[in-house]
This record gives sequence, structure tokens and C-alpha cells, in this order.
Amino acid sequence: MSSNDSDSRCQYKKADGKQCRSARATDHPAYCAQHAGWLLEGKKPQDLTPELLGPLGDLRTAAGVNYMLGKLVVLVASRRISTREAATLGYLGQLLLQSVGGVSQEIFRTRIDRTNDSDGLRRVLQQTATLIEQ
Repeated sequence: MSSNDSDSRCQYKKADGKQCRSARATDHPAYCAQHAGWLLEGKKPQDLTPELLGPLGDLRTAAGVNYMLGKLVVLVASRRISTREAATLGYLGQLLLQSVGGVSQEIFRTRIDRTNDSDGLRRVLQQTATLIEQ
């Protein structure tokens, strides 16, 4: 990346240390319009995790993932989350839904054949099973 590119990019650093990729706002010396707005208003982006997880509090079940995807639609429609973030979360939700059946099969197989299983895997599957059976 050239120095011109980095000069024109938003200088906001995320919690993980990565820099925002948006173009710097024309009316702010260092940040994009979104991050300049947060700074000027004195508030940080809202953590939507509790709202997305809802009463189930977990994404290891089809019901939990379905709840999260439904909340995602509402958040996009109300413009509380960007379509880019929603697309990423939706894709991750799709991957989670695809794995639910496999986890259920592993739990079933582990209950049938307990001789060929390590304690660590059995413990993880039992914890997941308690969530699925609720």
C-alpha cells in the first residue's frame, strides 16, 4: 500500500488493532464519516451481541441461529447495522446451521459407541447435547 493510500484512509483502529478501510471524510482530518460521527457525538458503536443472541444466548442450535438471523433482518431494516456486516453474519449463520445436523449425529454416535471416544470430545458433545435437548 502506498503512503497516499494510507493518508486517504480512515485512521480509526478497531479493538483487534485493525484499521478501518473506509475513505477519510472530506470534513474530518483523520476519520471516515461513520467514525467521525461516533467521535463527535461522544459515543462508540453499540454492541448488538445480546440483542442478536436473544433469550437462547447461544448459536449451537438451529433455533438460536434462526433467532439471530431474524434479528439481523430487523437490524438492517432499521439501519442499526450495515448491510456488509449483516451479509457476513448471515453467511456465518448459514455455516452454523449447516453444522447443527452434524453435531447431532456426533452426539448420537457417541452415545452408541463410547469405547472409541476421547474424554475431551465426549465432554464437548455432552455440553452441546444439553443445549440441543432443552
